[in-house]
Amino acid sequence: MEPCDFTLEAEEGSLVEPVAVVLPGGQRITFVVVPLTSVRRAWAAHPGGPISRVLTQAELAVSGMHAVVERRMAHLAGRIAAKFALIAHLGAQGHPLEARDLGLTQMMAGPEEGRPVAQLPAGVPACDVSITHSHALALAVVTSGGRVGVDLERVAPRAAAFQEEVFTPVERVWFEHQGRLQGRTPDEMWSLGWCLKEAWVKCTGQGLRAALQQVSFSGWTELGGRDVHLAPLTEGPDAFVRFIHLELSERRETGVTGLVALGQGYALAALHDAREPGAVST
Repeated sequence: MEPCDFTLEAEEGSLVEPVAVVLPGGQRITFVVVPLTSVRRAWAAHPGGPISRVLTQAELAVSGMHAVVERRMAHLAGRIAAKFALIAHLGAQGHPLEARDLGLTQMMAGPEEGRPVAQLPAGVPACDVSITHSHALALAVVTSGGRVGVDLERVAPRAAAFQEEVFTPVERVWFEHQGRLQGRTPDEMWSLGWCLKEAWVKCTGQGLRAALQQVSFSGWTELGGRDVHLAPLTEGPDAFVRFIHLELSERRETGVTGLVALGQGYALAALHDAREPGAVST
């Protein structure tokens, strides 16, 4: 897929490259990763420049509600990622659009407060969007069938109290075994487990106020995906990328499919639920 021509810096330039992935079962999802450094430099140099060609005045105004500059940059980067993921995903389906043809709002109340909602032109298939950001990266994922949830976390030490609060005894045993099997560190596995739970509550709409031990699973089945390239996460020689079928305690018959990754000091989980309807176009 061709990169989106989004120049963040007049001198050096930067391309946002969408990555289309077909999950086991045939569902297509599209990822876009945006470095916060590019957005930060573009905003400092030209607040009304290239960013204003991607985001509407209303979308820029929403970002202004973040008093902390770094949070505002993360919000902007996430919305930019979502717009280009939507453009790439819908363009591949024969619906060529530009950034300002689309709108992004968000749920304002309830367990899904803050969840992005795509506003699309009439006749364009509805899409579901999920956004995450951590440290130096923002990432968005889009699908036009079902629901998606994504979470990106910086790998960090996780204390025993954290493990006991977030994971069931069965999950702790499984992650310890999986870490030994894959040659990954405990910090990587606990961070990845946290990502899986956050991605799932986003996907289902339960919201992050849900008790994460109530969102339990017995493990995953690997279904390939080692050749998926999701820069910059998968650029290192020790990168770990897999398609998975996540075996959920609440959904023993079906479970959900998705992608997990470790690399460059990050953990990533993206999950897709075919049972849920996508967001409605407006």
